[in-house]
Amino acid sequence: MYSQRADPAGRQFGPLSILSEWAISVHAFRRNKVSVTKKVVAAALCNSGYSYRDVAKMLGGMSHIAARDAYFSLLTSLPKEDTRYRRAVAIDGSDVWVEGDQYHVWLARDVESGEIMSFQASPDASAEDGAKFLSSVASQCTNRPLLKMGTGPNHARGLVNLDLYFQVEPNQSIITRLGRFILGGGPQGAL
Repeated sequence: MYSQRADPAGRQFGPLSILSEWAISVHAFRRNKVSVTKKVVAAALCNSGYSYRDVAKMLGGMSHIAARDAYFSLLTSLPKEDTRYRRAVAIDGSDVWVEGDQYHVWLARDVESGEIMSFQASPDASAEDGAKFLSSVASQCTNRPLLKMGTGPNHARGLVNLDLYFQVEPNQSIITRLGRFILGGGPQGAL
């Protein structure tokens, strides 16, 4: 039922697997009638501002009380938010399929300490949802840290949804043009 990127060895990676493994390691969820991955998606949707009843309807197979419990269990297991200087923040996002519906899950972690700063999910991964996610990350920083994006299949979509596309695309196109020129694949006037 759950789908996300996999490496050649078949291991899953991405925000959902990181959050799921972390939740299991800290024993965030006591009972597991509902799968851990479904609880993590429910908590991320609640963290994005969706009501417990809406989350239960979207995901199906869980009550609004189970969605609330998953949200509070995961939220209280996270370290307390602290606003401090951060040099770099790693942001990863991936599409996840739950019960036949697609959701986009975002995760932000401090690069130096590895701590989870914020996580959210959205059924449509709109730019507004991306802006909400970035504001939750910015609220934990006293400066403007370097944002490092994952380079998976959702890289371009993540940049657009987080309104960061304009910052990265010109550099990528220059690098692409230089690569073609250096490898001899393009005419000299390509630059």
